[in-house]
Amino acid sequence: MKYSLIVLMLALLACEDKPINMEWGTDFFPLRTGREWTYNISKTTYSYLGTPIEESYELNIAVTDSTIANGIVTYLLVASNRSANNEWQPVQSWSVRISGNEVIQNESNIMRVKMIFPVGSSTKWDGNQYNNEPPFLKDYITTAEQRLFRIENFNQPKELSSGLNFASTVTVVISNLFDPIIGQDVQKETYARQVGLVFKEVTQLVFCNQGACAGQRQGVSYTQTLTSYVP
Repeated sequence: MKYSLIVLMLALLACEDKPINMEWGTDFFPLRTGREWTYNISKTTYSYLGTPIEESYELNIAVTDSTIANGIVTYLLVASNRSANNEWQPVQSWSVRISGNEVIQNESNIMRVKMIFPVGSSTKWDGNQYNNEPPFLKDYITTAEQRLFRIENFNQPKELSSGLNFASTVTVVISNLFDPIIGQDVQKETYARQVGLVFKEVTQLVFCNQGACAGQRQGVSYTQTLTSYVP
């Protein structure tokens, strides 16, 4: 009896000493100076007044520098675009940092929580807690649950139209709203392990249901597909 008790105590101690293996998923959003991502952009702009305008171009996002304050590293990102293999033209500068368990990105002076850790199939969070941006569909009454960012297709493989394949990806659903009278607001971003953002889709349209523009829509729809990257 005494021998059995000693064995049980040793087993409990072993369990307590064993480190807990928790996968945080930070490798879905890898950051370091020198990383680059190049994307194909396919964009359609809709207007009540005319036919849709389609355009395609390349977007490059590069991590060019970093600073540290209070133990938090902030990375500087420069976004450039070009069409038909012309010279890259810088268009925007962003910053991104991991503060606590949040990835906070400042894009055009709008702060968004792009992801939180640990990330899993049921992870949800308020991605707009640090900004006062009004909703795109102002007449669409949403619930608190609908306004949360959420994860779908966690740890799933994905093949892109550019030919790149990734064994493990996660998709962040920023918005997924549709009303046949009001409009549509769909925003999703897919991240791959050790790579970062590999695909983004956005459809933000307002529908016209009266007057001369009835049946027309206004807004943009585009996809952002990774074609190459520097890890």
